[in-house]
Amino acid sequence: MRRDLATAGLLVAHEWRLQRRDLVPQLILTVMPLVLMAFLLPTYRDAMTLAGSAPGPGPITGAEQAVPGLAVMFSMFLVAHVGMVFFRDHGWNTWNRLRATAVGVPVLVLSKAAVPLGLLVAQFAILLTAGRVLFGLRMRGSLVALALVVGIFAACLVALGVLGFAACRTVVQMTSAANVLALVMAGLGGALVPRDLLPAWAAPFAPATPSYWAVRGLQEVISGGAGVAGVATELAVLAAFATVFALLALVMLKPDQRKVSWS
Repeated sequence: MRRDLATAGLLVAHEWRLQRRDLVPQLILTVMPLVLMAFLLPTYRDAMTLAGSAPGPGPITGAEQAVPGLAVMFSMFLVAHVGMVFFRDHGWNTWNRLRATAVGVPVLVLSKAAVPLGLLVAQFAILLTAGRVLFGLRMRGSLVALALVVGIFAACLVALGVLGFAACRTVVQMTSAANVLALVMAGLGGALVPRDLLPAWAAPFAPATPSYWAVRGLQEVISGGAGVAGVATELAVLAAFATVFALLALVMLKPDQRKVSWS
């Protein structure tokens, strides 16, 4: 056990060294939602005011939708990055060498997924903090509840990324599917449009997406003043999504299957 932990620590450190060589994609996915927030804030404010969609007490500013919604949407684009972490090893022909180490495949997968998980949490922290400082987002609920929603949703996205790697044979298949899925889930989940303003045909499908429960949980904490108990349902559903994605990835992942990377 101690040896596995030591090896896992080395693998995480190695992944971070590789990742920090090029953080530009993560920087773009953090800056772009801030730019969109600045443009969309008045639109969201007017739409929520007309619909009477008040997420909490006080005047509607639009930040109640723009900040958590766009944070959730752009976090989902990092699902493709999770898959590419694994496809990269196939492109470099290092996957089999990593499998030959003393650590088992489950620990190997968890170790490689740790850095994307950290990047997702960091992205949320930056966007929510910037939303408060730049756009006047009022935080009324528990920081512990907020951290739990962010952490479990991030774990859900990482599990979905590993599932994408397991299910797709080529990196092009995986990135295409992940990006389309991100947009679909953003639309259905209320990340692009306030949940109360979703089209009648889309509303019944919204709860079938993890993004719906993430946006709902974030808004309940940020604008509704909820604590951990107030978002227990959202946390449980997000944890269920993460568990299902992880189990599907475990079933579908074939460590000896040859994958086609960019190279």
